[in-house]
Amino acid sequence: MTGGQSIQCVVMFADVAGSTAMFENMGDIEARERISKALNTMIAICNRHKGKLVKAIGDEVLVYFLDVDLSILAAQTIQETMEDDRSPETIGLFIRIGMHFGTVILEDNDIYGDTVNVAARVVALTKARQILFSGVLAEHIVSQDLAHKTRQYDRIEVKGKENILDVYMFAWEEESEITNMATGNLTNPFKVDKNGGLLLTYKSNTIKLDLNADTINLGRGHDCDLVVTGDLISRFHATIGIRRGKFVLTDQSTNGTFVRTLDGQNVFLRQDELTLFSSGVISLGKNVEKSKSNLIYYSYE
Repeated sequence: MTGGQSIQCVVMFADVAGSTAMFENMGDIEARERISKALNTMIAICNRHKGKLVKAIGDEVLVYFLDVDLSILAAQTIQETMEDDRSPETIGLFIRIGMHFGTVILEDNDIYGDTVNVAARVVALTKARQILFSGVLAEHIVSQDLAHKTRQYDRIEVKGKENILDVYMFAWEEESEITNMATGNLTNPFKVDKNGGLLLTYKSNTIKLDLNADTINLGRGHDCDLVVTGDLISRFHATIGIRRGKFVLTDQSTNGTFVRTLDGQNVFLRQDELTLFSSGVISLGKNVEKSKSNLIYYSYE
């Protein structure tokens, strides 16, 4: 269309996590084929949920929705579809989705404005297999079922804005047995009280990290602060450090780190990081289900 008009909508960015590593490890042709299939799948799902494709560039699509609930259902369907798809083209391929609700200028089939910029900021915070969106979007959710799966995730500063932006996570996976674990600091799951800390338990060994702690190393090396033995575990597999009053897990291994959160969210990290909040389970090198005897349990004190 020609001539700009102002509309209120949800702006969604969805991209393939770790695409740079895919090109390095698979080669240009195979990586491009996998990413193209993923983008086509995401576009088709958004279309079914009344989303309007703005553009697809590289490993990312930009879509807008006039219906808030449908945008969340589209994001959930994307993650579920990519999770269930076991074709050779998509094994090991994960999606990040970030969204924001507000006013945009729609002109010549493109959208412009601050809402687009904030949505881009949210997706930059998002890790593989996550769905994150702004608190503004969360306030416009109609369905109680969708609202029930929404958890506060972080608070961030956005350039050019005075107010802090609340960021929420949508727990798209079904809740698992991990929800029976101690809930800890659910009222503020991502911020550590000055007198509190993070407890890590591996077998009979428990260590506590407070806000004065140094970065600790996890791995099979004898020099690690928490030594975890087993195959597929690197000598220095991962670290946990403190950033802005939160504990951040960073994978630095060959085989990756798996996390299952209190909400049943399964996250895979490879050369990536995740803010630890509330309680959950960490597994080095293997997914949680396959590493039941080698799990690290974390919770806030």
